[in-house]
Amino acid sequence: MRDQFYSDNRDLVKWSVLHLLAEIFDAKSILQIAFYRPSNFAKIAIDGNEHEIPREVLDHFRDLRKISNIKSKFHVNVFYDLFKLREIYLRAVKNFLSEFRKERCVVFLDPDTGLEPHNPTLDHVLESEAKAIWDMTKLGDVYVFYQHQTNRAGRPWIKPKQRQLENALDLGKDSIKIGYGPKIAGDVVFFYAQKS
Repeated sequence: MRDQFYSDNRDLVKWSVLHLLAEIFDAKSILQIAFYRPSNFAKIAIDGNEHEIPREVLDHFRDLRKISNIKSKFHVNVFYDLFKLREIYLRAVKNFLSEFRKERCVVFLDPDTGLEPHNPTLDHVLESEAKAIWDMTKLGDVYVFYQHQTNRAGRPWIKPKQRQLENALDLGKDSIKIGYGPKIAGDVVFFYAQKS
């Protein structure tokens, strides 16, 4: 997730879905695997002179780690390591998840776009990575995956991505459920399944 996207309507839906799932499944923590990549923000022009956006402004409006300060009965922990080298990132995710062995968690994968298309970039999680993180979760954990609308011009996108994720995780048809807020941010869904 790039910081430029933090704190928009999708985040209202995202964190509502995550909190409700934590409530429904009696989880103690929400663990966001952010797949973080920093953004390059354009400059501000004042009287013809360009200026960087002040750090204080960026920290207030675009620091995705601030969600950890939310006042809630659930602990929110953000895995904020830089997403650059996939193998190193997965090892670090495994170490992070191992810190929460004794409690039920909502484990949330939060890439920029979602599951890999035919030509994936760092905006996407590869099927193998989705599976590796699923395998790292423990019994009772709730696995949640962010999926942005694909560029399928008027064609259905939710069911195909749901099936792709079910296949990647070696789960049966309709074993992955959907949370979303279509009247708030209709271009995103959150796939989820409890590990049992």
